[in-house]
Amino acid sequence: MPTDMNTAKHYNANAEQYHQHVTNPSDSIFHSQYEKPAIRAELPNLEDLDVLSIGCGSGVDSRWLADNGARKVIGIDISSGLLDIAKRENPDISFLEMDMEKLDFPDESFDLAYSSLAIHYVDDWTPALKEARRVLRPHGTYVFSCGHPIDTAVEYTKDDQAKYAYLGRKIELETGKRTIFGDYLVVKDGGVKPIEGTLGDMEVVVYHRTFGKMIEQIRSAGFTIEKVVEPQPAPDMQQANPDMFEQLSRIPAFMIWVLKK
Repeated sequence: MPTDMNTAKHYNANAEQYHQHVTNPSDSIFHSQYEKPAIRAELPNLEDLDVLSIGCGSGVDSRWLADNGARKVIGIDISSGLLDIAKRENPDISFLEMDMEKLDFPDESFDLAYSSLAIHYVDDWTPALKEARRVLRPHGTYVFSCGHPIDTAVEYTKDDQAKYAYLGRKIELETGKRTIFGDYLVVKDGGVKPIEGTLGDMEVVVYHRTFGKMIEQIRSAGFTIEKVVEPQPAPDMQQANPDMFEQLSRIPAFMIWVLKK
């Protein structure tokens, strides 16, 4: 199933706000000091590569790819609001409204596919990955990031003092009774479960899936897994936000996949 259309609707309604967020390094340290350094470190030399940016949003990553040696960059997204900004800010780059599960490109059109925090908006990766593989040239590479399942498996609760995110168990000393918090395996949902959340003022739906389900869907699409990265935050975050630095140094929020055709 494609990206939840309510998610696309909220991105459209909040496109300018989102663009301001992702272009302000101090406002988006999850991007500027965590996910971006990690995913960019896994990219090949971009010189003379034709690159497809999947889920390009307002074009920030497409701009970076073009400025760092790519011969050609095409960005696709399903949010017309974000694409309007991408076109406005980057008139020299081609941006198209397109579903990642139905790419309107000939076979073997690109050397590299790149996607930052977009694929976790679909419930089944296989169709989108098959399309990415189809448009890659022989030995092409797909580098993408997504939410880490240990982060999406937690159970949230709160009281008057704080909010809590739990994944684990409580064992009562006297009775041995166990209380379980969170659900990593989501057995009744087949290993994939929608998670409703917010991103600023936006309501979004991302999908938790187990590590095993991720591997299954990647292999079903025909890709070979070259590398998996569970990133550490950039050193700069320790000063900018020491609490977040400590959290991300111990519990990952995202992960990076490097796949080969």
